[in-house]
Amino acid sequence: DRVGTEEYRFVHDRVQQAAYEMMTEDRRRENHMAFGLAICSESMNYGNDSELMFTAINQINRGGPGVLVDFRPKSAISALNLKVGRRSATLTDFAYAYFCFKNGISFLNEDHWKHQYQLSIDLHDAAADAACALSDTTGVQSYSQAVLSHATSLEDKLNAMFTMVKSLRMTLSLAEAEIYAVRFLMELGEEEPRMSGNPQLDSDISSMIVTVSSMTDDSILNLKQSQDKKLLMLMNLYHEFFYIFQMVDPSRLSSVSLRMVQLSFGCGITELSPLAFAQFGVVVLSGGNAIVGYRMGSLALKLARNLCAPRLISSVIAVVQPYLAWVAEPLQTITESHQHGHTLGAQCGDVSSSTLNYAWFCMAKLLSGGDLEVVRRESCRFLKELRSKKQNWGFLCASITYLLSVALIEGPNSDVLVGNCDLPSETHIFAFAVERKHELISFGIRTHRLIRNFLFRQYDEMSNSSILSYLLERKPPLHSLFIIGVFYQGLTSYCIARRTRDDIWTTRGNAALTFIQHWSHSSQWNFQNKVLLLQAEKSFTCGNLTEAQNFYKDSITSARRHKFIHEEGVSHELSGLFFLDRGLRDKAHEELLHSVRCFRTWGAYAVADRVNILIGDNFSDTTCSEGHVCETASHTAEDSTKRRYYLDF
Repeated sequence: DRVGTEEYRFVHDRVQQAAYEMMTEDRRRENHMAFGLAICSESMNYGNDSELMFTAINQINRGGPGVLVDFRPKSAISALNLKVGRRSATLTDFAYAYFCFKNGISFLNEDHWKHQYQLSIDLHDAAADAACALSDTTGVQSYSQAVLSHATSLEDKLNAMFTMVKSLRMTLSLAEAEIYAVRFLMELGEEEPRMSGNPQLDSDISSMIVTVSSMTDDSILNLKQSQDKKLLMLMNLYHEFFYIFQMVDPSRLSSVSLRMVQLSFGCGITELSPLAFAQFGVVVLSGGNAIVGYRMGSLALKLARNLCAPRLISSVIAVVQPYLAWVAEPLQTITESHQHGHTLGAQCGDVSSSTLNYAWFCMAKLLSGGDLEVVRRESCRFLKELRSKKQNWGFLCASITYLLSVALIEGPNSDVLVGNCDLPSETHIFAFAVERKHELISFGIRTHRLIRNFLFRQYDEMSNSSILSYLLERKPPLHSLFIIGVFYQGLTSYCIARRTRDDIWTTRGNAALTFIQHWSHSSQWNFQNKVLLLQAEKSFTCGNLTEAQNFYKDSITSARRHKFIHEEGVSHELSGLFFLDRGLRDKAHEELLHSVRCFRTWGAYAVADRVNILIGDNFSDTTCSEGHVCETASHTAEDSTKRRYYLDF
């Protein structure tokens, strides 16, 4: 068909297909190349970022390097692929960027490391980085090793070094990542990170705390900036060390974060300095200094915004919110911040930070008493997405949150439901973490188990769980999960103390109470109700009944005021057990019914069922009254389609 005076089109797609298939393969490639070069020439009139440029490079790449024999156009096409690939990477289309970088490499000449040296370095670095974003470890190794083998200067090797370490870390090959990182660090003239307990390290940290405390926020935020490439790579490597040691060896975190801050103060502020401040704040907070620790986190966020780096803000949020913000900000707002960090990271192409923020979002929502059905649905969707993209980073954290939400909704024996999401069981995750020596993950699983076992009163499985001992001995970053884990450990200890009459459990409960009291001075919102409930349990255990009754009442009021519906349910239940022990059956019955309502509102239907069984066992003469039967029966009918009913625990 003729269109106008100069254009023609096929009357049908099949006619076009038939004409195309009549050509030989070589003829097709020649046509694609000719069309691509013509479109490329035309695209120059519309700017370098026009859609025509993408169309041109598609056609040229379909033609392939075999069509051309001249050196000059092949070199120009390699450069064009690099340009279009970088543009695609900024739009977070890493798959297309990777496609362009690989094609750009294919158009290089055989002696390209000699005559096209810088273009070869740039293309291989870019391909390795895109492969890392796509979790293609083979590609990362191949392109990075090519650079390391042919680069003529240390400076030209830096990006390849960093990408290899980052790729190994993101695929959770942490031991191998540490080996490479230490090796590269030595090549850059740095010392191996020191372990905590080193007297000189402790002295250096104290000196830095004094230095920071003596400076105003403005003086820190206005420190000189640096664009030195070696300094930037050092900061990147130390940042990777922080993630690696956080998982496998927390004793070295102090040395890593201190060195990053020293470099920022001594050599100049870089784009990684906000992360350095945040990570140093984590170390300071873990040492017990809440004021300086939280200030460093606040400075990190301000500095990231001053540097106008949205990509960086996502990374800083992933550190500040779970490890520092809980000292002064409500847990509910931390949940919202992680969601914002996830969005920022996704928009800017920071896959690692975006993923981590969403894993923390799911966990924070569960810990703050958010709707468990939302937690289960979102964490399951997120895990499927990670698996489809072969992204291991963040997968384990999100998995244990999902498993706990399933247990609270369906019951502690509901691992079968995990199969619907095609996920490993908690047992497999824990075994993997132990085998790979992922200390933080295995400890996180133990903390989740402690919370679950307490809520289902599985005391026999709780006797060997000591969250507080680990925190005091290993001094890992104080994630909000671990603080709440100590709270549940305290409740567990007092309950076992009353059952066994063993003073060692009372001592453990008192230690947990002292620990939570310390942090409650910084955040009454997050910890007041927890302190009050632990004080109630302590008083009950020690026989101070009037005092205990008042503490139970205050803990319920505080939990309700601070919007911790799940902990309000725990307080009501323990208060009910207290009244039941004293023989005040009407009051006990009332408290236990309130507990059931709170757990249902939270979405923990299996926990509510357990309390209902407790009511049935102890109040058979009263729970069969018409109102209570109707309430339980209507709930069962309403939720029968949403969950499976487990009563065998």
